Parts: sequence; C-alpha cells; structure tokens
Amino acid sequence: MNLLILALLLLLTSACSTLAPQPAAGSRSITPNQVSRHMRSPESAPVEWGGVIVSLENLSNTTELEIIAYPLTHSGQPDTDEPPEGRFIAVNGGYLERADYARGRQVTVSGRIDRLRKGKVGQADYLFPVLLTQEIRLWPKEYGSSLTPRFNFGFGFGSGGSRSGGVGVGIGF
Repeated sequence: MNLLILALLLLLTSACSTLAPQPAAGSRSITPNQVSRHMRSPESAPVEWGGVIVSLENLSNTTELEIIAYPLTHSGQPDTDEPPEGRFIAVNGGYLERADYARGRQVTVSGRIDRLRKGKVGQADYLFPVLLTQEIRLWPKEYGSSLTPRFNFGFGFGSGGSRSGGVGVGIGF
C-alpha cells in the first residue's frame, strides 16, 4: 500500500515539473546593435538572437526574415519587456510559410553572421547584420495580455483534523 502511495505521489509531482531550458546554441553576448555600430562582421562564431518578426520575404531558394532583436530569457525566448537590441536579417534555407512566420510573432534564431547589408527602416538608413540560420524556433502565439489582472476567489471549509473545524477564504491575483 505504501509503495502505491509513493508511486502516485511521484507521478503527481513529476507532472508539475518543467523541462530544463535548452542551452544556448550560440553566443548571446554580442547584439545586432553592436555588430552594426562596429560596421564590420565579427568572426564567424555562432550567435543566438531572437526577437519579433517585422517582415518576411520568400526568395527562390531562401526565406529572409527582418527581426527586431530583444534580449533572450534563460529559456531562449525574446523578452519584449526589455529595450530592443537592434534589427537583423535571418536568412533561412528553403521556404517558410508566411502565415506561420507572420509579423509580430516571436522567434529565436541561431547561426553565423555572414555580412552587413545596407537597408532602410522607414526613411532612415540602417546597417543590418545578416545571419545565416542553422536553427530557428517559432514561439507559440500569446493570447491576451500579461498586463490584464486575473482575480481568483476561493472559499473552503475543512475540519483541520480537530473538533473545532476550520474555515478558509482566499483571494489571489
């Protein structure tokens, strides 16, 4: 009987555990802004950058994503609550579906910096680092706002294991 209870407890607690974050697939210490400011490509060591998709262009053999870069969390997801770290172009071999990789979606990309490309952001000149992707991760869509308060109300009765009984009320945010 004790073994059955132990097995049940292990099963229940393992359901609450989370997966460990994946290790970074490249350096996160250099940002697209730093590459653009130095006006040259650094050594071809792999980097891992992420952000929000601005545009997508399907070419004959590749797909190019323009991305506004944000710092990455420990799990590798772009942290859009932090200030942006510049823009970059991610070049992916093959076709990416525009409906999936839509404007506003979050991605994390790892690969090597290939070159710098002159372009425009609105009417302003901009120097984009071009990243040849080795891996690209599309993050799930976020529904609702994390700023929307969530109110929870609970009410419960319990004996507390004694004759006096007990009452509990809880409000959570």
